[in-house]
Amino acid sequence: MITRSLLAGLLAAMLLPAAHAADSLSLGSDYDVRADAIAPGLGATLSYDVPPAPLQPQVIAPSQPMPQVNAPGYNRQMAALFNKLINRIAQEQKLDPQLLHSIITVESGYNPGAISPKGAIGLMQLMPDTASRFGASNPGDPVENIRAGARYVRFLLALFNRDMPLVLAAYNAGEGAVSKYRNTIPPYPETREYVAKVLASYERRTGQSLLPVQYQQQRVKLVIPADTSL
Repeated sequence: MITRSLLAGLLAAMLLPAAHAADSLSLGSDYDVRADAIAPGLGATLSYDVPPAPLQPQVIAPSQPMPQVNAPGYNRQMAALFNKLINRIAQEQKLDPQLLHSIITVESGYNPGAISPKGAIGLMQLMPDTASRFGASNPGDPVENIRAGARYVRFLLALFNRDMPLVLAAYNAGEGAVSKYRNTIPPYPETREYVAKVLASYERRTGQSLLPVQYQQQRVKLVIPADTSL
């Protein structure tokens, strides 16, 4: 004969998943916080490098400088086609439009049909899973592409406390890769160059640096050849 205490225990075990699901809903339906910690970044080609816990991450010296880069050029006519859309979505997502312009410049050069070898799509080079995660069912559509990319940037700004080099590194390599290296820019040459190029593009556009105080000794040297199209 099953005792009352045993019945109570079985009932509690059956209800536990439902209670947990109700708690999860309180986090909001936009994204799964736990999944976000390891999901690929938009345009990421390196997030597969994130190891499972509890592997100890390698520590990168904070003084390691970013590479010298040219401020990337872009097609002004193509940029003009998307200027109003980018500015509108930036306002909608409470972001600096010049930051979105700089990311798009480096990611796709304003080519809405760009597809990377790893399958990243469109102006902001969304990987399909990340596009879906931030609300783009058709990442080839410029409106959905830019809006999902902007939402991801906004998420990364909150996740990394507005530390722009880390935000950009996570956008390129995935937030898991940045976490792996204890919230420093991963040592991947592609990622370090990507961060430097976006920072250089922004500084060329605005005359202002996005580097926080702790990076001032690592300022990106802005090199603009005479034949660079801006």
